Amino acid sequence: MGDAVMVRYPMWVMLGVVSGLLWGCNNYLYHVGATAAGAGFAVGIAFPLACTAVNDASAAVFLLLMNGFRGTLHLMRMVISRSGAFLCAAALLGGPVGQLSYCLGILWAGPAYALALSALYPVIGCILARLLLRQQVTLRMGVGIVLAVAGGIITGAVAPEDALLLLPGMACALLAALCWGGEIVLAVRGMADIGPDIAITLRECISGTILLAITLFFFAGDAPLHILFAAPLPFMTLAAAGTAAGASYFLWYAVNRAIGCARGMATNATYIIWGVLLQWGIAGAEISGQMVLGCSLVFLGVLLVSLHPHPEHAAD
Repeated sequence: MGDAVMVRYPMWVMLGVVSGLLWGCNNYLYHVGATAAGAGFAVGIAFPLACTAVNDASAAVFLLLMNGFRGTLHLMRMVISRSGAFLCAAALLGGPVGQLSYCLGILWAGPAYALALSALYPVIGCILARLLLRQQVTLRMGVGIVLAVAGGIITGAVAPEDALLLLPGMACALLAALCWGGEIVLAVRGMADIGPDIAITLRECISGTILLAITLFFFAGDAPLHILFAAPLPFMTLAAAGTAAGASYFLWYAVNRAIGCARGMATNATYIIWGVLLQWGIAGAEISGQMVLGCSLVFLGVLLVSLHPHPEHAAD
């Protein structure tokens, strides 16, 4: 990390936590909107695909408007470059594959299991960042990541009573973790000379376009998008979830680029804590001792990873 980043290190850590808050909001809003729009379609792939398409397309619209307001849309042409190729690969891995897998995990296994298993992505990302980007992971950071992941698993390790397809849903959530761990490493490599605002806009535009195209081409007869459009409140809830996701991803990309994948992913993992708090504060869900233990481990893990780095590690 450079001197400028070191001076602003606490700010980057806080932005990482905010990205976790926004991702927790996305999880909650997505689940509310998707289940309200058509619970009977959750056993198939058409309706989750349509919900995910609306989610990512809404994120893309939000980011395009943000960049248009800032006058940076002309930088989108940088996609035609070597760095752009890495970002396109990250978009395909984390978007159509990872995002759809995660949303299927939410709908099939329930949000608790989806949160818990997807929380494994920091471990995968750190391993890949160490191997491919040569980013330093100290013993303290490694212990913190393990604690955060363990806390995520403990928080969600309760079998939901109404899970429709538990095992397939768990497999989808695990696949999402693999995709997201790989995505951020590819994205950080691509952001060597492309800013995170343009990078995440490319990501969401590619993901949203592909998901919408697949929905319209393969499932036109099932009319899943028509079902969403016919339900204004659930549709707007999904659009709000997508907007929160776009803001969360922008911060996630920026923080990972600034302070490294390990710290960036660890601070984002606070979405597990935020998710529990949102379920308790808005949905009225009970908080068990198991959830308190899991969230405490996540907090401790994030704290260990995010402690101000020693000078000898500042360049990592």
